[in-house]
Amino acid sequence: MDTVILNRIELMGSIGVAPEEKSSKQRYWITIELDADLRRSGETDQLEDTIDYAEVFKICEQQMQRSSVDLLEAFAEELAKRLLGRFSKTERVMVEILKPDAPVEGAFDSMGVRIVRRRSG
Repeated sequence: MDTVILNRIELMGSIGVAPEEKSSKQRYWITIELDADLRRSGETDQLEDTIDYAEVFKICEQQMQRSSVDLLEAFAEELAKRLLGRFSKTERVMVEILKPDAPVEGAFDSMGVRIVRRRSG
């Protein structure tokens, strides 16, 4: 299996439980992995034979802009479903969402979640 990777997309959004997380935008780092057989695109050198990462990026941006969920887990689930629905070549999707500015006291790089979903059937 081959993988299309979008590593550490930086987007601004308002996902969170605390009131201050909802009232102002925060940074999120999103990494997406889409597993698919990419052999054909390697042979044809044609964009339509692969997963267009520019389109994946756009879907991530749109989802961040329109989402009203509180939990990173819920956002990741929404995004994974949308990506599996859009890219029929995809057998597995991994979505990682990190909050580098999470409202937690202490020193850290980021906090977040990672989910993996597979196409059923």
